Amino acid sequence: MNAAPQNIDERLASIEHELEHLKAGLGLLGITPCSWCGAYYRRSDPGALLKCGDVVCYRCLPSWWEQRCPTLSVGERQKTEMELNRWLVSHHGAEVIGMAEHLPEPERLSLKLVTGCEECNGTGKNYSGKRCHYCDGRGSVWVIVRRSDPQ
Repeated sequence: MNAAPQNIDERLASIEHELEHLKAGLGLLGITPCSWCGAYYRRSDPGALLKCGDVVCYRCLPSWWEQRCPTLSVGERQKTEMELNRWLVSHHGAEVIGMAEHLPEPERLSLKLVTGCEECNGTGKNYSGKRCHYCDGRGSVWVIVRRSDPQ
C-alpha cells in the first residue's frame, strides 16, 4: 500500500494522475467532453457533438464559431462551414436561408449563424458568372434552428 503524499505538489500530481485515469475510463465507455465547456456526451449520439477539428456541443456552437471562424483560412472555413451546416441540418432540424426577408423573428430562433453559400461556394456568382439566386449575390447564407417551444 502506498503512503499518502506528504507535500502539496505530490498531492496535486496524484490528483492529476487520478483525473487522467477517470478521463481514460470515460473514453472507454464511449463518453467524450465538449472541448469548449467540458460537459460529457455519448459518442453514440451523432447530434450531441460536432467533430470538426474541435469537438463542440450544440449549446456551445455559437460561442465556439464566433471565436473559431476568424482563425481559419478560407479553405478551412469553407470546409468547416459545410460540415457545420450538414450537421445542423441532419441532427438539429436546421434550415439554410438565403434571403433576409425569409428569416423568422429572432425570438423564434434557438440558433442563427452566418456561413458561406454552398451553391456559389461563397463567391456570390453562379457557374455562368451571374449573381447567385440562392444567396442573392452576397456569398453568405443564414443557418437557423427554430425554437421547439413557441413563445
